[in-house]
Amino acid sequence: MKKIAKDLKTVARQLNTLAKKTEAMANAFEKTSPAAAPKKKAAPAAKKKAAPKGKALTPTDQVLTIMKRFKKGISVEALRGKSGFTEKQISNIVHRACKKGKMRRAGRGIYSVYGM
Repeated sequence: MKKIAKDLKTVARQLNTLAKKTEAMANAFEKTSPAAAPKKKAAPAAKKKAAPKGKALTPTDQVLTIMKRFKKGISVEALRGKSGFTEKQISNIVHRACKKGKMRRAGRGIYSVYGM
């Protein structure tokens, strides 16, 4: 009987040490998980429509989908803000699209895909 009591005490001590180690590991995990979370970007990118399977939207297509929402036209500055592209990228995209006839100039710095 004494041997069983001694074995039970040993098992109880081992369980206590395992419980302490488990708590320490859980605390360490809780401290590291918020730091491991991805950081938010300073400026959110424009929402993009889902592309057909297997094909990604080109920058020109992205700009044209944004422009389709504005019937009277949209300025280059607004396009830059909504698309996330740089001023130079927007200017190149607009120039090429106008040349191909995909959009037209509605006014100074304002472009439209309607009324062509």
